[in-house]
Amino acid sequence: MFDERDLGRAVTFASRGIFLKATGVLALVGVVSLLMLAPFGGASTSQAACSPLAPGQAGDPNPGGSLRQTQIAFAKIIDEVAVQRGLPGQATLVALMTALQESQLQNLTYGSADSVGLFQQRPSTGWGDRDQILKPRYAANAFFGGAAAPSPPGLVDIDGWPSMSYNDAAQAVQASGHPDLYAQHEQEARDIAATAGIDLNRSGNPYAGRAGDAPPNEGNENLAEDECGQGLVAGKPVNGVWPEEDATVTDPTGTGGMVTPRTAAWVAQAQKTLGTLSMTCWDAHAWNPTSDHPKGRACDVMVGADARRSPTAKARGDQIANWTIQTAGQTGVHYVIWYGKIWSARRGTWIPYNGGGVYNPTDATGGHYDHVHVSLW
Repeated sequence: MFDERDLGRAVTFASRGIFLKATGVLALVGVVSLLMLAPFGGASTSQAACSPLAPGQAGDPNPGGSLRQTQIAFAKIIDEVAVQRGLPGQATLVALMTALQESQLQNLTYGSADSVGLFQQRPSTGWGDRDQILKPRYAANAFFGGAAAPSPPGLVDIDGWPSMSYNDAAQAVQASGHPDLYAQHEQEARDIAATAGIDLNRSGNPYAGRAGDAPPNEGNENLAEDECGQGLVAGKPVNGVWPEEDATVTDPTGTGGMVTPRTAAWVAQAQKTLGTLSMTCWDAHAWNPTSDHPKGRACDVMVGADARRSPTAKARGDQIANWTIQTAGQTGVHYVIWYGKIWSARRGTWIPYNGGGVYNPTDATGGHYDHVHVSLW
């Protein structure tokens, strides 16, 4: 690369006209050189935006494909490892969110310091040697952790990870200097998984392959199995201050009533993430004036049937409830009622729902077996 002094020495023998022409040519060469060398920079994972098969991309499982095709191919590899190990779908989701942040879900041969691969793991911190880390299946197994994995703790080695937000679970493994950046990739990870045919809602043992036993009251409680093969994530307490809001927004679910801006924002995010939903928010609820519905702070999401008699309805309700509590820290969810249980942000766990002195908890609607109730601060 030329600097100004080199350029001056190179053209001192020429006339002013030749000097100007030479300067223009060399400047153009310099710009082109910068563009050609950019993919080889070292410190920022933002370089992951380079196209597949460009310098710095290793082991592309889909040669010649687009970036998204490459991401889908690597996502399938990561999920294959998770399925083989018996891990639940949420383990795959955490891994995909992590790889999207660290490498844009590409198998990079460069990174900050000695970081390489899908998860930007470092040989110097014990993740394995460089050649091992650049093997996607090895990297995925290392991220998930366990008895056979390298020394840094992986996901299954983190006590209580199923109760954490997806962002915090990823950070517990990665120990990043930017701990809050993983959450922004959840929707893209879900989109990639959907295209790849990956089931992010499958059940499994969240500590599969771990050295020793699962932590007390974990493993069975956080992904509690039931007769439908689905389960509810336990969640965790969510702290924070949510200023009171008035109902100033027309209910986006078409009731004709008004809801708070926070409620409207939750509806938009739920529809974007969970797809088509049968949902109503504002309601007069004359029989229960203390309800959050007439205040514009609650929504009911229908699952299509009594989930006690419909595995499909149960799985859909679990999906809605799990996403809602996993994102409560960002959306301001106060409490959730579903399938005879209630979860509150301050408590962070599910407990039996008694109907609140208003509803019959054994009834499909009273016990919330046919819909998920979501209240916001």
